[in-house]
Amino acid sequence: MMNYLQTAACVVLWALIGQAAAGCFEQTNCTSCTSYSGNYLFPCTWCPMTHQCHTSGSLYNDCYRHVYIPTPELCPVEDSKPYNQTLAAQIAQWAAMAYAPHTKIDPKVLSKVLRDQLPGNYKMLKIIQRQCDLMVNYSACTVLVAMSHQEKNIIVSFEGTQNMDQLYEQLLTTALAGLENTRIGGKVLFYNENLQKLLYPCLKSYLEEILAAYSNYTLTMTGHSLGGAQAQIAAATLVRERIISTDKLLVYTYGAPRFADVDFVSIFDKLVKTNWRLIQARDPVPKIPPSYYLYHTHGEVWFSTPGVTVNSEYVICTDNEDESCAWSQGPRLCFTDECVRIHKNYFIKDMGYAFDEQRLGGPRRPNRSKLGECDSLDFSEI
Repeated sequence: MMNYLQTAACVVLWALIGQAAAGCFEQTNCTSCTSYSGNYLFPCTWCPMTHQCHTSGSLYNDCYRHVYIPTPELCPVEDSKPYNQTLAAQIAQWAAMAYAPHTKIDPKVLSKVLRDQLPGNYKMLKIIQRQCDLMVNYSACTVLVAMSHQEKNIIVSFEGTQNMDQLYEQLLTTALAGLENTRIGGKVLFYNENLQKLLYPCLKSYLEEILAAYSNYTLTMTGHSLGGAQAQIAAATLVRERIISTDKLLVYTYGAPRFADVDFVSIFDKLVKTNWRLIQARDPVPKIPPSYYLYHTHGEVWFSTPGVTVNSEYVICTDNEDESCAWSQGPRLCFTDECVRIHKNYFIKDMGYAFDEQRLGGPRRPNRSKLGECDSLDFSEI
């Protein structure tokens, strides 16, 4: 008799689990998933990494337990502004501008470059530089700030990796130091967080001043490669610290690598509504570090044909690591000269050198300073 009751109880339990699992799996977004009331014994939880709904404790859920989203109020915000390819091509100019040698700039030359090559009647406001090398000697790291009254937009662009010396240092610190806690929770690569500690306080204090005067303007954050990772970290921090509202923030990045653990990515996805990561086929950088270690943020724009132009066809992917987009090519890396060139070309040929011919200025290493002291070039009064 006891065996019969135990068997019957197991059958009923598995029936309830199966019913709950089927009901959960049918839900296609976080709100409907966490609001589903088909079975109170096995509530649905949302996995923000795969954008799938599972019963609580499901073995098929790829999310860690502490990343589950169990209630609607914890759901990430949806993308508020659709991807715009024309805008992406324009913002890419600023991602490239961050690489330019910005010291000893002739203001007249700079004004002419902005007027002739960058639409929107933008004016450069400030170029912030910090000496960021830890072990290898290379030039300062840069973030620039510009503004357009015509577009009612402020743009912030982070410089990407400058040269092989900086790349070696990134790889070495990743191998030796691993991840570092961020000021908003979660962890990112040690090199990225160290760079944030140098540049973010300088950027934050200046943006507070500008946004106080132009509170109705939008803020666009951008960067290529390493600069794309830095732009995403700074964007989430600005929202968390209430420097900017997520409704007034846009993030467009190009060929950015993975840089954050699942906790930071989950925080980012809740904070930043409009985030578009552009990735093209055969670009090796977005595939590193490997996905079992770090993750991408939401909002992938996938180009299956290398050589991105304003007319290129693309696919929008909702999952952070979507198998129908960049993951469709598998984890195999390509570091041939051709693949490296592909990484450098997003709407612009060789983004790292696109503005060198303009002779904006020569390289300069700022004096080493204590944390929090900002070395910057101010153009706001020009």
